[in-house]
Amino acid sequence: MSGGVDSSVAAFLLKQDGHDVIGVTMRLFSLEGCNNGIVEEAKKVADQIGIGHQEINFLKEFEEEVIKDFVKEYESGHTPNPCVKCNRTIKFGYLLQQIDNFKADYLATGHYARIVDGNLCKGKDEKKDQSYFLYGIKKEYLSKIMFPVGDLTKDEVRAIAVKENLVAAKKPESQEICFIPDNDYPSYLKKHLDKVHIISGPILDTYGKEIGMHKGLPFYTIGQRKGIDVSGGEPKYVIRIDVVENSITVGYEKDLEKVEVEAGNLNWLFETKKTFKAKAKIRYNMQEISGEGKIEGEKVAFKFDRPVRAITPGQSIVFYEGDKVLGGGIIR
Repeated sequence: MSGGVDSSVAAFLLKQDGHDVIGVTMRLFSLEGCNNGIVEEAKKVADQIGIGHQEINFLKEFEEEVIKDFVKEYESGHTPNPCVKCNRTIKFGYLLQQIDNFKADYLATGHYARIVDGNLCKGKDEKKDQSYFLYGIKKEYLSKIMFPVGDLTKDEVRAIAVKENLVAAKKPESQEICFIPDNDYPSYLKKHLDKVHIISGPILDTYGKEIGMHKGLPFYTIGQRKGIDVSGGEPKYVIRIDVVENSITVGYEKDLEKVEVEAGNLNWLFETKKTFKAKAKIRYNMQEISGEGKIEGEKVAFKFDRPVRAITPGQSIVFYEGDKVLGGGIIR
């Protein structure tokens, strides 16, 4: 429980359905005031619903699994998605492994996703569906997981919270990464990255000609337009980050479009043939696009049927068959 409306309504619905529910809040980072507030808000909700509440300290695990990985990926010129890593290793890893200590049968969260016949599926609300962030859950864990709000829309969840006068009913939705204060990436990276990784270097055009200087590779991502110190002509976007040469290459909108992508760190929720057809997406807020994949050992190469904009190393590609999540991996 985070004290937000989704986890609050999830707990309320389970209690209403007759389950013996206990709320658990994870302490993940030591950002002054922030995590303490989450714990206190979750306790208020638990008291209001009439369920027990406990706090679990995962500070060390979150630092090792999520924050260090986040920093390492930026050092490698990638743009990581810490929510994917957190779900895979913390929520549906360390936390799920604790359910026996609570003598519980299931771990339930407020994610907008569904488990249907043992398969991970999209949530009912297409705009809020979070299955993209959950593909990393181990298949054998799905039988121990519940998503109580997965069959509801966000508006329906909010309406339940208002009707029941839950303290989280009017709490605004957070779109920020939880451990980065004010969503200020540059300040966070400057504080946590080794200074050797923040060195100015050349900005190149598509012909390899130097046309400017960048402020340090970690401050750029594929598809970025703002903050590029070059002038004149059409708008330019980051199309390549080269850690070895400490350079970024910029081009035009058309240069961002590609049809082929390669990914590793795979997790399959279905037995998949070496060559397969599926729909896939490379970021949370995009529509899936059909294509064909080929599994080669620990990697998958996927070719979209039409160009996709800004394929970004460090982000995830997730494969779908209808509403079912087939699996996914990290783009390289």
